[in-house]
Amino acid sequence: MKADAEQPVMTGPAYSLRLTLIVVTIFGVLSALVRRIAGDYLSMDDAKTNVFTQVWQWGYQPNNPPLFEWLIKILHHLTTGDLWSFLLVKYLALIVAAGFIHAAVRTYAGQREAFGTAIGMVLLYQVGWNFHQAFTHSALLLPAVSALIWAGLMSFRQPSYFHMFVLGLTVGISLLTKYNSGLFVAGYLLASLANPRIRTVILARRFIIAPLVTAAIILPHAIWFLAQSSAYRETLETTMGLEGAYWDRLGEGLLSLIVATISFYVPWAFLIAPLAKGKGLVWFSEERLLIRSTVLSLLIMVAAVVLFGMGNVSERYLIPVLLPAYVGVTSVVLRAQKSLRPWVTLCVAIAVLVTVIRVVTYLFPGPPFCKDCREYIPYAALEEPIRAVAPEGSVLIVREENTGGNLVEMFPASPVRVLTSFNLINPIGEEGLSCFYIWSEDMVGGVAVPPPLDYVYNDPRTVYVEAPWRHMLKPEGFRKTVWGITPVDKPSLYELFCSPTERG
Repeated sequence: MKADAEQPVMTGPAYSLRLTLIVVTIFGVLSALVRRIAGDYLSMDDAKTNVFTQVWQWGYQPNNPPLFEWLIKILHHLTTGDLWSFLLVKYLALIVAAGFIHAAVRTYAGQREAFGTAIGMVLLYQVGWNFHQAFTHSALLLPAVSALIWAGLMSFRQPSYFHMFVLGLTVGISLLTKYNSGLFVAGYLLASLANPRIRTVILARRFIIAPLVTAAIILPHAIWFLAQSSAYRETLETTMGLEGAYWDRLGEGLLSLIVATISFYVPWAFLIAPLAKGKGLVWFSEERLLIRSTVLSLLIMVAAVVLFGMGNVSERYLIPVLLPAYVGVTSVVLRAQKSLRPWVTLCVAIAVLVTVIRVVTYLFPGPPFCKDCREYIPYAALEEPIRAVAPEGSVLIVREENTGGNLVEMFPASPVRVLTSFNLINPIGEEGLSCFYIWSEDMVGGVAVPPPLDYVYNDPRTVYVEAPWRHMLKPEGFRKTVWGITPVDKPSLYELFCSPTERG
């Protein structure tokens, strides 16, 4: 696919890829330090992921590919094995995403448009805010989709064997980050087939290299995935809202799709609209292709909601769907501007505002800033009591992922199993290890210990640990958690929970 004849070519250091990477790196470092203010405990999906990093597998969760876990496990060998591994993956992902967006725009426009589009991602809610708050696997989805946009534009502009190989490689890696990256692939392929010039590239013999490379990358995980069909169905019903009456699900799904689409583009859409008003915008074919890709991917999502009655469409599901249109619209609008300074000022202002808000939420824990405030759970209070009663390398059984992920960090030699993921991994490598159940009603909303482990209430060997949630501005603590540490040595329970062999 050749570039339009009228598109500008800019050279020199101004707005270069290097400047883009420097700016985003500074933002990433500051964002990581802000998270570190709250301490080094893992929370939410970070903690859950840490449980899976105890073993190497071709997959871990039916609803997520394994690339994120693999990267965290590798980084654990290079870092101290704590929060820093997660922060490195997350903010390196942001830097890589900005680099690929810059490179993608440079395939058809100038450096100033590439720079503005790359740093402008901070104006998207899912990148500027939610990326810092909740992303794990979706953090890799952002650079994966950015790389797909670049690889797609490059391979269709220069359809060599090498670029077809790179396209297949990019698609394969993206599918190992999140399955929904396939939404971009489907929408982009349909949009490309509608373009006569690109259609000849797709129908050429060399194009077969791309799907063959993709298949080679995802085949081992695909084989694992097919063996998890029952677990996947259960997960699918929950994550995509497939429970309940069809018409109720349909209404909820369409509404959540509309809300997710609107929220994704906030505040970018409101800020870019005045810049586009009254301008004679010149659209390049690449920009039209990216927008058509988003439209077609959205239609695929609508079809999925209607056909399957999907009652839940998360904003994060739509990153592969909506990011291409952001790139296309932003580059065309910025090209019509005489100066990039107003746009850069807006981006910096939003980045500073987000950083200030995040600092405030950590300085003043509790409503309205955080509901659970899990970053402050005093896991350190567990370390000494557990070491006092559990020999080195003992099996530790826990009720939920937050405690489990942090125990993996504190006791790297101990296999840690979580009740909610027993059917997904078993890190126990040998028979006869001492085994202990670490439990707390505080960590599960007051829910009692489930049978058959409810004997812990009456076991005189149970060691109770009481710890306040401390904070720099609240040294006396603002909440309190009580844990119990109980041996698991009854033969039937030991065989079920503490054995290296799965018992069903």
